[in-house]
Amino acid sequence: MSRVFINEWKRASNISTVIAIVGVMFCICFDSWNDLAGAMQSGNAVWCVYYFTSNSAFGGMCRNYILPVFAALPFATSLCEERNNKAVAYIASREGMRRYGTIKYIVNILMGGLVVAFGTVLLILLLRMRFPMTNDYYDTSVSDTADILHKWLAVYHPVRYCMTEAALGFMRGMIWSGVSMFVSLYLTDRLVITMFPFFGSYVVVRISQMLSLDADWRFDQILVGRTVIRDSAYTVMIAAIVSGILVFLIGVCFAKKLVRGLREGTFYESK
Repeated sequence: MSRVFINEWKRASNISTVIAIVGVMFCICFDSWNDLAGAMQSGNAVWCVYYFTSNSAFGGMCRNYILPVFAALPFATSLCEERNNKAVAYIASREGMRRYGTIKYIVNILMGGLVVAFGTVLLILLLRMRFPMTNDYYDTSVSDTADILHKWLAVYHPVRYCMTEAALGFMRGMIWSGVSMFVSLYLTDRLVITMFPFFGSYVVVRISQMLSLDADWRFDQILVGRTVIRDSAYTVMIAAIVSGILVFLIGVCFAKKLVRGLREGTFYESK
């Protein structure tokens, strides 16, 4: 199994991974692009790293809708490519149907999560070279550990804040990359599969708005770092449990559907 995992991991580690990491960084930046460009030119001390990350999390279109696409970019279309190349039958017979699907899914969600996590951390580190983590406004306005957008953590524990952003990004990347690979069971268009997280994010937001769900309890808001439940550590724990359950259920459905399709012969040829 380790040999199969290593081979799949090598396939996932390609130029698309680098593009995805850079894309994650730019998604967070673009939500405050004018402010960032002005701050880089002026060097005014009023700007800080937390402003750009929190502004993006609060309502940024790029972080909410476009960023999940980059989680699916490196490997979510691998099954689609193998179906189009008519290589599914050979690989499945060589590696075993269940092992083939399970390892492919695990590699996909790990790569999707790492892309978002690494892109987020790298951006914070690059911004930290130019700006302070927080400024006087946030230092004086912080109230308690349940501050929205993890403000308390950013002020008093910046390293833990960075780790929290990375952890939430990792969970979000896993979910959307897993969803995209699941969709590839039914679709063979690489563009549609890659862009599905964009449409999925929009649908989640619209349904939440139509149902008038409280933003403080919306899971999508927790994963972008907007909502804090009790404190940051508790929020990450809740997010990890829910994300783990979602990723596991998607993976089980993916593996069962893939094995059934391989046995029935519906995945041996592209549609």
